[in-house]
Amino acid sequence: MSFPATRLRRLRRSDRLRALVRETRLDLDDFVYPLFVGPRTEPNTHLPPFGRLAVEDLLAEGAELERLGV
Repeated sequence: MSFPATRLRRLRRSDRLRALVRETRLDLDDFVYPLFVGPRTEPNTHLPPFGRLAVEDLLAEGAELERLGV
């Protein structure tokens, strides 16, 4: 398949159509911070920064994340 010789502009005619077909943009609000919960707190060998947390440790972790603005 070759690139067309004529560039079709029907999808770029108005601001609304351009907004529908533009590239995806990510913002900080689109990301999540993963928390893995288990019966006890232990390291995760596959994702070292994100170990498993015991339910009792979730409040402290949540407070720390809120303090950091995550």
